[in-house]
Amino acid sequence: MVSSAPHRVLVLSAPVGEGHVAAARAIAARMRALWPDAVVREVESTGGPARDRLLGAAYAVVMRRAPWLYGLGYDLLVRVPRFAALCKRVAGLRLAGTLAPLIEAQQPDLVVSTYPMVSGGLARLRRRGRLPGRSVAVVTDVAVHPFWVWAHVDETWTLLESSRRQAAGIEPAADVRVVPPVVDARYRPSDRGRARSALGMDDGAFVVLLSGGSLAFGGLEALAGAVLDAGDGVLVAVLCGRDERLRSRLAARGLPADRLRPLGWTDRVPELLAAADVLLTTAGGMIATESLAVGTPVLFASPVPGHGRAGAAMTADAGLALVCHGREEVARTVARLHDDPAERAALSRRAAEFSARDLDDELRALAGRIGPRM
Repeated sequence: MVSSAPHRVLVLSAPVGEGHVAAARAIAARMRALWPDAVVREVESTGGPARDRLLGAAYAVVMRRAPWLYGLGYDLLVRVPRFAALCKRVAGLRLAGTLAPLIEAQQPDLVVSTYPMVSGGLARLRRRGRLPGRSVAVVTDVAVHPFWVWAHVDETWTLLESSRRQAAGIEPAADVRVVPPVVDARYRPSDRGRARSALGMDDGAFVVLLSGGSLAFGGLEALAGAVLDAGDGVLVAVLCGRDERLRSRLAARGLPADRLRPLGWTDRVPELLAAADVLLTTAGGMIATESLAVGTPVLFASPVPGHGRAGAAMTADAGLALVCHGREEVARTVARLHDDPAERAALSRRAAEFSARDLDDELRALAGRIGPRM
């Protein structure tokens, strides 16, 4: 008999940026609400504090100081299959060794991974007959690189049909599905006027929420200036993330709160997205997915090399975003959207169609695909 819900669940991620962890925490919370009798355990690690700190620090340094280097690595993975296969073999072997004791101790009947290399460890354990439960790899970016897809993971979840095709091209044997965005339940369409009232924003303003991810990379200070150049009636709220110096520099401009709002680390991002007319981001990834889940259109501003540029192009091709290259194009595009309610409405309508899908329905279906316990 097929169980209606899993008994023990592992949700795995890694503290490299915030997106992977945010997705893991979101799906774990939804599982606990849907399956109150299940034991859902979250593990955010690639095998130890020292390794996690090294990976996190390396990611931060590269994305802030040398994003071209990240882009080079991404391009090598995508364009040189033999290089990608070698890297995947090494990563899968190392992560399998890290995960094996955890899997053995927990004996989960469902394992969900939101970090690519962890998914590789699960795939290797499956090949060796050491993974007892069903496994799911959640792709948190629109663009899919080879580390996201592993033939021996039971399911790979992607965001768009174009993402599914890309993943299937990488691993034809993989079971790749298009599912609703894996985001916190707070990221859902809500009343814009109410959100603005709660945040003290003018209901008649054109609000641009600016983000460069948790690290606030991508020249946000210059981009805030570009949005201000779009003219009066435009308010830019800047998510400065963990970059307190950026927040201080923006605050030092002394502009009124109806023009510029530099924000530190905040848990009010769902409200801010609901209040915004558009999200402007250099990062893509989770913040873009969360914005679309709310129903707020996305503008990409000179997206970072690698998955940033690839994901921006794919999201734009799906009609869910616009891509701007450089400060002047950002200012022109924001001004155009401010003056053209029809274009704004079309973008908002497509974002709303994307956000209409329900992740809880997908989780209920997943429960039906988990086999009987041995």
